[in-house]
Amino acid sequence: MSGTYVTDIAHYLDDEGEIVATMPAPTRKLASFLVLLIDIATEQQLPGVIESTIRCRKRGCKGLVHIVVQSPSDAIQWQCNSCEHNGLISHWQATKWDNRARTQ
Repeated sequence: MSGTYVTDIAHYLDDEGEIVATMPAPTRKLASFLVLLIDIATEQQLPGVIESTIRCRKRGCKGLVHIVVQSPSDAIQWQCNSCEHNGLISHWQATKWDNRARTQ
């Protein structure tokens, strides 16, 4: 089983709420993956489980990421359906990828 990524998305964002442009490429790639999960997680009514079409980011894995949000105040949980690569995303609320206001 893989380790769990515990991520505060605010650490990847600049003062304007954009992904920091000057971070190393691997870190920027991780941040892009995480904000994509936020975007998908908040397109649907919370709480919910989403079986996304997003591929696992673990090298060599061809699994898909499942996303869970229990409530708007909780972290977004994600896990690969194949290798169990997983994580939690906190402080996603009110980011530009939070779609809740647009879907209500």
